[in-house]
Amino acid sequence: MTIIGIPTTRVSDLFVRRRLTNQAQADQLDLYRIHTQLSTGRRFQLPSEDANAAVRVMSLQRLLEQREQIGRNLDINQSYMTASDTALSAFSDALTEARGLALGAIGDQATDIERSAASQQLGQILNQLLDAGNQEFRGRHLFAGRDTSVLPFAISETGMIRYDGDEGRLASYSDVDLLFDTNVNGSEAFGVISDPAEGTVDLNPILTADTRLADLRAGRGISDGSITITVDGITSTIDLSAAETIGDVATLIRANPPIAKPLNVEITATGLMIELSAPAPGDSLVVMETGGGTTADELGILAETPVVGPLVGTDLDPLLKLTTPVGDLLGTRASVVARSLGTDNDIIFETGVVGTTITTGPFAGVATNGIDVIFDDDGTVLTPGMDEIAQWIGPNTLRVTVRTGFTSASRVVDVVNAAFNAVPPTVPIRARLDPIDARNGGMGIVDATPPAAVAGTTAGGTGTAWDQSSGLLIVNGNSTTTVSFAGAQSVQDVLNTLNLSEAGVLAQINSDGTGINVRSRISGADFMIGENGGTTAADLGLRTFNNAVRLQDLNFQLGIQAETGTDFTIARTDGVTVNVDVSAAQTVDDVLIAINAVSGGTYTAQLAVNGNGIELIDAVPGPQTLTVANSGASSAANWLGLIPEGQQSAQATVVGLTQVLTGRDVNPMETESVFTALVRLRTALEANDMVEATRAMALLSQSTLDLNFTRAELGARQQNVDVMQQRLETEEIDLRSILSEDLDADLVEVASEMTARQLSFEAALRSTASILQMTLLNYL
Repeated sequence: MTIIGIPTTRVSDLFVRRRLTNQAQADQLDLYRIHTQLSTGRRFQLPSEDANAAVRVMSLQRLLEQREQIGRNLDINQSYMTASDTALSAFSDALTEARGLALGAIGDQATDIERSAASQQLGQILNQLLDAGNQEFRGRHLFAGRDTSVLPFAISETGMIRYDGDEGRLASYSDVDLLFDTNVNGSEAFGVISDPAEGTVDLNPILTADTRLADLRAGRGISDGSITITVDGITSTIDLSAAETIGDVATLIRANPPIAKPLNVEITATGLMIELSAPAPGDSLVVMETGGGTTADELGILAETPVVGPLVGTDLDPLLKLTTPVGDLLGTRASVVARSLGTDNDIIFETGVVGTTITTGPFAGVATNGIDVIFDDDGTVLTPGMDEIAQWIGPNTLRVTVRTGFTSASRVVDVVNAAFNAVPPTVPIRARLDPIDARNGGMGIVDATPPAAVAGTTAGGTGTAWDQSSGLLIVNGNSTTTVSFAGAQSVQDVLNTLNLSEAGVLAQINSDGTGINVRSRISGADFMIGENGGTTAADLGLRTFNNAVRLQDLNFQLGIQAETGTDFTIARTDGVTVNVDVSAAQTVDDVLIAINAVSGGTYTAQLAVNGNGIELIDAVPGPQTLTVANSGASSAANWLGLIPEGQQSAQATVVGLTQVLTGRDVNPMETESVFTALVRLRTALEANDMVEATRAMALLSQSTLDLNFTRAELGARQQNVDVMQQRLETEEIDLRSILSEDLDADLVEVASEMTARQLSFEAALRSTASILQMTLLNYL
């Protein structure tokens, strides 16, 4: 408490009144502050009243607001998970009921009426499960995945179930920096997206200057670091840590050669190539690591022993990306870099397709490797920039007319590409500026080729261009869809074409970044990918029935039933009947070899040209129809699809002078979902197919087990949320306690202080009244 004293010396009346007024005002302010504390319960109202405490209070209030929001998140998402668990519980009960119905209807003692009734009840259970799968709670479809506005399940007229949701998970905050999953998608709960038809072929995209270092070495990337390049005892240390792409690496190496030892650096279709621009006799390259790094080794150019001539790096194995051009798959293009003196004038010539031979167009049959490029100053270019032309003067030479000292690299690129893009093309290769050498758009001058010499010769063409025009045949949901990739430019276009088709599939780049996987969204039907008269499915590695398929995996892993000795006979068109034994065969290819071994040159066994299955083609005219028949007790031909189920023989169809016998696809895939199990089981009961019913029951049991695991995982998440909610409540109590210490007023102390202040204020008022009444007479 502060009391302003009055000097005992002689002072003026004005000073005295001011001092008394200030005392009264100070007491009034203190009383106002105390009244405010009593009415609000807080020690201060403005941060300036206690700056340190205010900072702590604001920090605690922000933290409490975050905790309140997290609490609301937990409450809301716990309700979603509870609703999901309720739906899954209904699913589990329905599956238990379905299993009981099926067990009662399977067996010799069950009548057709009982099986029919059980089938109808299974259909009703299926509809109940669809309703549960489409359950909506608080505006969210529980099993749709990330896009909760989508109705996840739909049933077709043929009884097939299609899943239109995704495999995404929705995450929410359980703490300031901790996320947790709040949903269960249809795929993990019910298995409604099939295992993939895995791309068995490494599509092996071509390396380009724009390929990111992080995408090399199958996604392992390149470590930051430096390398040293030594030529004839002269060393240059090159820091590559700033490089983002392989083009950056090549540019840095070319820009920092050992003194007086310029380098040419080329990005090939698979890696780097480094060589001296003008090597002297005995010059060699040595590339080493610095500081114990691994950069040179990872780039495939580590050369600890001297290399004479070009240093060719190892394959950098770039990942397949959505942006990868489809023309950069399954091989490499033949190419060559035509170099001229100076800079901004190096040109890359390359074929338009991968492979060793051009297969289509006016240059079909031309070998891509070994094409010579010459720049010919024959005097016909009178006006540089206008008169240059590109000519194919076969059988393997591209001639470009130039004018020495005037024709630029960009002009050569333009005339070559104009001829390559003409309709029809007049040259088989195209051109582009070397991105490592380009400085000003290719304005550098091109050197004319000396007589009897060449500017370069193409090399490095490998593989075979994939069949982009034929497309695929996809059998799914009892329908066949033809998918064409004729207009696709990138891998993204290929995936979009598949995903937007009517085939009901989900196409993705595989986890290794080497190929494409295709999965079915449809439950209750066979899923197969075959050819459409070409090789597209095989090129992409997606053909589900191929030479490498093991016989034990056919017919939904039931395999084939072969007998030792003759399994089936083939009556050839020449009247000869031959025996075929497939008891030792392990793969489809082994079966084809066994069938062809006894053909006598009259027929050929191969995979079907259209769709899937084994196909026998006999183009040799003869008196007899090509026929396949079972032998003895063996039914291997039925299991291989050569003879229809329930029959003992099959004859070829005559197409012109050719006889063709095409078997069915006996390696179908399926979506191993609860819906597939029920659809298969219902169909098997209607047909009294005990083999299929037994398989469906096994699938139903596995689906039920998977569903229970999903429920267990969801329950664990719910328990975690309960723990988090309890911890959040405890933390909130602790935070509010700490906040109270800094912000809340001690009401007992405040009341005591208010009493003191009131007494002080009253004393000040009495003193003021007494002093102001005094006159000179009081001092006489």
